[in-house]
Amino acid sequence: MPEHEVVVIGAGISGIGMGIALRRAGIEDFVILERAAAIGGTWRDNTYPGIGVDVPAQAYQFSYAPNPGWSRVFAPGHEVRSYVEGLADRFRLRPHLRLGTEVVRRDWDEELHLWRLTTSGGEITARFVVSAIGAFVEPKPVDIPGIEDFRGDVLRSASWDHTVPLDGRRAAIVGTGASAVQIIPEIARRTAHLDVYQRTPIWIAPKPDAAVPAALRRLYARAPRFQEAVRRAATRGVEYLLIDSVVRHRPAVTARLERLLRDTWYRTQVRDPETRAKLVPDYGFGCKRPSVSNAYLRTFNRPDVALVTDPIERVTPTGLRTKDGTEHPADVLILATGFRLASDPEVFRRTPVRGRDGFDLAERYATERLASYEGVTQPGLPNHFMMFGPYGWVGGTWHQLVETTAAHVVRVLGEARRRGATAVEVRPEAAARWTGEMRGRLGGSVFHGRCATARSYYFDHHGDLPYLRPTSSAQAREAAASFPLDDYLYETRHA
Repeated sequence: MPEHEVVVIGAGISGIGMGIALRRAGIEDFVILERAAAIGGTWRDNTYPGIGVDVPAQAYQFSYAPNPGWSRVFAPGHEVRSYVEGLADRFRLRPHLRLGTEVVRRDWDEELHLWRLTTSGGEITARFVVSAIGAFVEPKPVDIPGIEDFRGDVLRSASWDHTVPLDGRRAAIVGTGASAVQIIPEIARRTAHLDVYQRTPIWIAPKPDAAVPAALRRLYARAPRFQEAVRRAATRGVEYLLIDSVVRHRPAVTARLERLLRDTWYRTQVRDPETRAKLVPDYGFGCKRPSVSNAYLRTFNRPDVALVTDPIERVTPTGLRTKDGTEHPADVLILATGFRLASDPEVFRRTPVRGRDGFDLAERYATERLASYEGVTQPGLPNHFMMFGPYGWVGGTWHQLVETTAAHVVRVLGEARRRGATAVEVRPEAAARWTGEMRGRLGGSVFHGRCATARSYYFDHHGDLPYLRPTSSAQAREAAASFPLDDYLYETRHA
């Protein structure tokens, strides 16, 4: 017998949400393994200046655990981490947590129908494994020549060192993605000079942020149905902006939105026409995830902030040199250069996943087009589920994805128990059918338009779009509750 019925890998929002689903289903023999010394995932690791959610907080929570106490429409990062910590206490997950335990290898034992997990603390066996490592697994390696020669301080968005001084110093930040959009306005007020190195501009929309009045927070606490109505409206709005408008693409609507942003919002925010032109993307809205900010664009009006769009040639001991030959001095170098996605083969070369009949997840991702069944599992990996698999992003917020995926996993585990099965694997034809449907639905999306210059992580190394699930969250919830259980093959090991 394995040591545990279920092992969940990761104690961020995904792992905590999966643990809650297991307990609510009456499954108690599980453990949540976390490589860090605390829970919280991205909200534990990211503490950079300005960190916060980029969707309304009322949408950024589980439907069964609303938080009436968000202090702002867009919650700051420390409140999100407190919310996750509170979930672990409220749903009594602490006894199931094993912190400081990194899973470095997963091997399927065909003879015993169990998984052998090699961890930093030794081997752990489990009948079922749920990977809850999230979408953004680890920072991308920085491949800028000469970076090891830099004599100043180096900061990274995903592991910010708050002991490094910024006041009165020259700083350079590489990257203009979602994290940088939050960091740049905050640090520009402190640095003597800030150079922002932009490779690809990002669409920025206004951020309707404000403090939540105490009276409204009290109303949420006393009238949960009212808060639920607000949560549903906020969630639907985010889903429309990030999913519906992208997948069910209407070029005329997108063109009007782009004109509104470019000719009104950007024009009122950035005074210098030349700088403004560099900040406006030349790709369609939705090709990569947009961001919201009321301060980012205005930061470039400051005389001590410079937008640098010439490519970086190399890092020097005292700054950065661009390909036009200009030397840009810097005392502090900030790297906001993105993350490896969960479908990056390199993630699983570092932490191998070996399944049935020689299946190797790194090789599968490297050599074959990504596929899955309902974004949750794939053939060759019996008893193995992913909170975020190919074509897995559901709705506009991560919590929708977690709730939907957890419901799918719990249904399969329950059916395995009912049948007395010790191995459960999705049938190849079911995975091929579902993946084909998802690829077909993406045929009319914005991604088949003006996205060539976006450098979007929505596209993988095969040129496919396995990031988004091109259905509504309501359709995904219905599928999780009603997919044919016989799309899985159930086997029983006899001693």
